[in-house]
Amino acid sequence: MLYHQRKTERMQLGRNIKSLRSLKGFPLKYVATELGMSISNLSNIENGITGIEQKTLKKLGQVLGVEPQQIQVFNAEKFFSIAVNPSASWQTN
Repeated sequence: MLYHQRKTERMQLGRNIKSLRSLKGFPLKYVATELGMSISNLSNIENGITGIEQKTLKKLGQVLGVEPQQIQVFNAEKFFSIAVNPSASWQTN
């Protein structure tokens, strides 16, 4: 069960990375180059196949122009909901 939780978290983080990268308009190749890794390695991270080290997450935040914590908690569905309806709130209440 613990392995499954880790895999689920890894997959969610990968989706967050891919969503933020796409929102910024950065090609996979550009971000991979900036991180000093292969395109396939970054693709594996985005697809939840492999995890990401904390130092790489920090560097990724610099490349994307966001804090690493923002990558971890990014919610694309909520982001687009607010983008379409600006009166919506980021609050979870």
